[in-house]
Amino acid sequence: MSQAADRMVETIEDPAIDHVFIEFADINGISRSKQLTADAFLEKWADGFAMNLVLLAQTPRNHVPEGSGLGAEIGHADGTVHPIPETTMRLPWRENAVRVLCRFFHEDERLACSPRAVLESVLSANDFEFDFYAGSELEFYLLEETPNGEFTPATDDNHECVSWATEEVAGFYDRIVDWAGDYGIDLTALHHEHGPGQLEVLFDYGRPLEQADTTFDFKRLVKQAGRSFDQWPTFMAKPFADRSGSGYHLHVSAFDDGKNVFEAAEDGALSERGRHFVGGLMDHADALAALGTPSINGFKRFEPNSFAPYTASWGYDNRMTAVRVPPGVVRTETRIASADANPYLVIAGTIAAGLDGLRRELEPPAPAEGDPTGDRPTLPRSPELALRALETDDALVDLLGEDVVRVYTASKRRELEAFRNHVTDWERDQYVKTV
Repeated sequence: MSQAADRMVETIEDPAIDHVFIEFADINGISRSKQLTADAFLEKWADGFAMNLVLLAQTPRNHVPEGSGLGAEIGHADGTVHPIPETTMRLPWRENAVRVLCRFFHEDERLACSPRAVLESVLSANDFEFDFYAGSELEFYLLEETPNGEFTPATDDNHECVSWATEEVAGFYDRIVDWAGDYGIDLTALHHEHGPGQLEVLFDYGRPLEQADTTFDFKRLVKQAGRSFDQWPTFMAKPFADRSGSGYHLHVSAFDDGKNVFEAAEDGALSERGRHFVGGLMDHADALAALGTPSINGFKRFEPNSFAPYTASWGYDNRMTAVRVPPGVVRTETRIASADANPYLVIAGTIAAGLDGLRRELEPPAPAEGDPTGDRPTLPRSPELALRALETDDALVDLLGEDVVRVYTASKRRELEAFRNHVTDWERDQYVKTV
């Protein structure tokens, strides 16, 4: 066994450990798992565990899509999940439990459409051999449920970086800090965002695959901490129509023998390769909107004249663009994704688009100054447009893999079908008395 496998077995053999969660991210980035006894895990882990393949493709409300390639087409067959020993982690909210992330296999082949495998595949396509780093920033709302089943923000108004409002959620944040270290997450800061009850908790950057794992874990940590206070943290993109949306801002940097690939000799400016990377992000912006906006609700976040992007644009320290080059270490900050996006696919898509830009030496348009609305092409305003853009983006499909695009679009279209079959309160309010 490897040293990581030895450590995993030693951890689970601890008499205090009774349960092991074998965990994976589905196509939506939602944590799914089976809970095993520690003895059952130790007996069988080397051979893997059976898992229904269609779990990867199901919608957030567990509807089964058609055409994913993982359902009726293969008789709803099982695959096998194999633990990744180095991801073994004690659950800080369960003294007697451990979780291990898993890789998916089908008929002894690695399942190419599983989100973690997609990111690994994109990173292996890095023919420039750059050392990429990624940093995730996610906004979320902390909500409380009223007796009549409505959700209200944990703080009462817009309080961006207001000290007393931040103190209002001190207990929740303390719980996250208390658990984060044991869960392998290096938290760095908390601040109250613009919306009522809207927060942003920052954690350290890292190599892309490790950062995706950390971001996946972070979401589970936040939701678990909230439930311990009978609160509902949500990464939903737009929980309130008249309040700020929640974004997922992804920072990507690249180094070659320790030298920043994106930095020009001129301080703070993009190098030629940095421009080509941004050129790829611009060329594939519509497809990135599909990957970064996994819900119908998320498209309501794209608003003109706001900090949420509305156009396929980029600029230096410009928060109104889809891609921002911040001050400090020269890097790209892609602001297209909403907070509910799958971190494996967001990071994979961003690096894949940048790699295509580097390969084809794509020059982006001039950087936008101020509000780019009306001056640059708009991002897709509906999931139908975005999904079509993803499917027809040959270069990105080639880098990500046809399998994952098929699974992703099938899952999203099943969700669209469920929405279209639902009559909303808004429709009744608009039409019952008027038509």
